[in-house]
Amino acid sequence: MKKKNIILACTALALTYMTACKKDFLDVNNVQANVSVDELYSNYGYAQQVVWNAYSYLPNGLTDLDLEAASDDAEETSVSDRSQQFNDGTWDQYTNLDDSWTRNFEGIQQANLFLKNRSRINIDYLRDRITSTDSTAYFNARDNVRFLSGEVYFLKAYFYFDLVRHYGGVPILTAPLDYNDKASWKSQTRSSVDECIKYINALCDSAAAIIPVDMSAYSWYDLGRVTYGAIKALQSKVLLFAASPLFQEAGATQSWAQAAKAAHDVIALGSYQLDGNYANLFGSGNTSSPEVIFYKRYGAINWLEEDNFPIVFQNANGKSLTPTQNFVDAFEVLTKDVNGAVTGSRPFSWSNPMDAKDPYTNRDPRLEAEVLYNEASFSGNTIETYTGGNSGLPKLNATKTGYYLKKWVNPSIDLVNGTTANHAWIYFRYGGILLNYAESMLHAYGADADPEGYGMTALEAINLVRARAGMPALSAAQLDEAAIEHERRVEMGFEGQRLWDVRRWKQGTTFNQPVNRMVITKTGTTLDYSVKKLENRKFSDKMYWFPIPQSEINKTGWTQNAGW
Repeated sequence: MKKKNIILACTALALTYMTACKKDFLDVNNVQANVSVDELYSNYGYAQQVVWNAYSYLPNGLTDLDLEAASDDAEETSVSDRSQQFNDGTWDQYTNLDDSWTRNFEGIQQANLFLKNRSRINIDYLRDRITSTDSTAYFNARDNVRFLSGEVYFLKAYFYFDLVRHYGGVPILTAPLDYNDKASWKSQTRSSVDECIKYINALCDSAAAIIPVDMSAYSWYDLGRVTYGAIKALQSKVLLFAASPLFQEAGATQSWAQAAKAAHDVIALGSYQLDGNYANLFGSGNTSSPEVIFYKRYGAINWLEEDNFPIVFQNANGKSLTPTQNFVDAFEVLTKDVNGAVTGSRPFSWSNPMDAKDPYTNRDPRLEAEVLYNEASFSGNTIETYTGGNSGLPKLNATKTGYYLKKWVNPSIDLVNGTTANHAWIYFRYGGILLNYAESMLHAYGADADPEGYGMTALEAINLVRARAGMPALSAAQLDEAAIEHERRVEMGFEGQRLWDVRRWKQGTTFNQPVNRMVITKTGTTLDYSVKKLENRKFSDKMYWFPIPQSEINKTGWTQNAGW
């Protein structure tokens, strides 16, 4: 699709979007471009397609995985990847690297068009077809029309959340705008961060008032569509951000107590539970996991594997997203007694001779689930990342960090024969909600207090996540902000969190430090491990908020975000 750097689009362009949208969220057909606006919204089938298309404006998940390399957790092997501009500090209001402004406002335009025209949806033809006592089709359609509005409220809320975490306050558009009518958009102004957060929360409330808590009576409601749990999960994330230092400094008035309540609302549904196997969350069957709340299906693909398989595999293209040594060092070491029973855990340290000699043994099990390191077994091969190894430097397009990504990458795919596997990106999962709850409860009430009677303390929540991973419990004395930050990093690595967590915590200097790599030298059967600097990174205070595209500033006269 040819996109315009403008927050609005004329109504006629809605038809173009129907035939030129991104990967369909629900694998549905697109509306033909010769459909009139009246017919588009009055026809029940076409109206559904409008909503399916609106899903396509959600963040791209796996497609945007390279942006993990704009944090200290990863490095892109490709020197031309957009993450390199983030890391060397050369991005600005003219480069618009992730296109979030255009994508989200186009999604908002689609949502507003539907909300304006939803009263036109006509299902009378289904009622007129009733010739017996079976009126199922009509009543299902009637319910579905109502649910479509709930879905659109949710999607609009998500689009605004994505905008606010990028740019801070943005214009709140309650109706579709017409690009051909300058008066309809020229007077739009940026709302404050607090106003935007309240508006997003209100949109979620509107969605939750429509989508039932229990959808079991509506078996025809497709998997992957918005659920009540997804709505509440979005509210949890929005309020978590709003209560965080960056947003509080920007004027948000929401509290940690409100964020804790929002996370509790998801937990109290009783609809979700931690998957017994952490790795299951990132494989081809992850949409059936009891932990997954809301996701985006990509269908059967193999481009992710082509990009990220170690280069020992034929047809791996060497465009890999590779974990840094900084990320690997974050995983704790399990301490064990003489019988091999786990007695506790401690931070990994290169100053510890045992750690330095055997750095991948007795680590937090999540490391093995997320990262391919030297001598790891993968898809029938032993991966060698030491210098001169089958997937190490100086081979062309070998990892620059000494590691390859394992999370999300399906080892069953055969790149030679072009096999594929289903993939789905997870927007919200129960483990993330528990960590939202732990962080919010810790700040609101402390590690082991539950004054609201929610039935779970911050300590209990974080220890549920750790226990699933095979990690020992923390004590109340050990649970502080640093422990929360650590757990989010290792539990939710490469899930689109780190880039935003560091910003909302107002810890951007973390991104202004060098990132490190692993250099392994093999002599005979002996391996020598050495941590080396990979590169310096640049981050300044202005980068807490993304710059509004300059083309928008030129049209509207708005004030650019500070420093840009």
